[in-house]
Amino acid sequence: MGYIKIISCSILVFLGAQAMKCERYKDPSVPDAVIGVAKDTLQFALENSSKWEKVHAAEYILNLQYANNVFDVFVEEEKRNRHEPYYRIGLWRVLSRAAKTNEEKNKWLDSISRVFGKQGALDRIHAAEALAKLEVSPKTISVKVTDSILGDVHNPMWAYTYWGTAYTSAKDMCQVKNNFVDLVLNSNESILIKRIALYALYKMKNVGVQNWDLLTSRVLDEPRNSPLYTSYLICTLANSPKDSLFSPRFFECRRMMEEQIQSLQEDQLAAALGVYEEIATAEDIPFLTSFLDKGADQHNVETIMAAANALLNIDREGR
Repeated sequence: MGYIKIISCSILVFLGAQAMKCERYKDPSVPDAVIGVAKDTLQFALENSSKWEKVHAAEYILNLQYANNVFDVFVEEEKRNRHEPYYRIGLWRVLSRAAKTNEEKNKWLDSISRVFGKQGALDRIHAAEALAKLEVSPKTISVKVTDSILGDVHNPMWAYTYWGTAYTSAKDMCQVKNNFVDLVLNSNESILIKRIALYALYKMKNVGVQNWDLLTSRVLDEPRNSPLYTSYLICTLANSPKDSLFSPRFFECRRMMEEQIQSLQEDQLAAALGVYEEIATAEDIPFLTSFLDKGADQHNVETIMAAANALLNIDREGR
């Protein structure tokens, strides 16, 4: 009789888990009106917002692969700002992605590469970061320059350059991911370097099950007041293997993120909402829509764009 009770309980647990799975991952049905507002939010930011917000709006639109006027808008923006350090790197980054021909893409990539190779350039770090985001190994620009940076002190220039080397080969990609995981978990590197490494892992994704297990164990033990707590959560959630999306550890990380979002300032909130591009489901639609309902002002444009992007990804992926 005891055996039968155990089997009965197991069946109930299984059925409950399946019901939760079906409910959470049912047809998302993002309302057409919400989709329209989300698209309009990104388009308005592209054409009317401040400089870096304009860059981020363009990248969201390009990632979503919508028919758009990103290239035309940024060609004109580049003419007006091509000599402005820092911002020009963002412009060239977008133009390289939005260009229709390889010749045009390479034109803007070459502009970034020249800054990367110029010692003393004010926005050289931005150039190294842009190469990594464009998935271009700095070794294809200059092995000598890259090796010189990697052999120097561990500062942001080193971190972004090392991230970029992941795109040299499949072997390098695996090695960089493993080394960055080890760096954030086991090294005495500065908070800034660890934050960049976590951001790089978030962007590269697919760190592997073993590394995800290590990151999950750390984030579950990390004090909430740790300066890396939110970065650990974002990285861990974005790298969750598909066969772990219904595991207790994944749901605990999601719960922790939902709780953490309530206490974040606007500058951190957009980054936290960014991970919903990867993990959002039908259950998150009301939560994400609530940010659109607030309306945009000069302080929350990045947050609203991140929420709009997550909603549009739910609609596109049918999650």
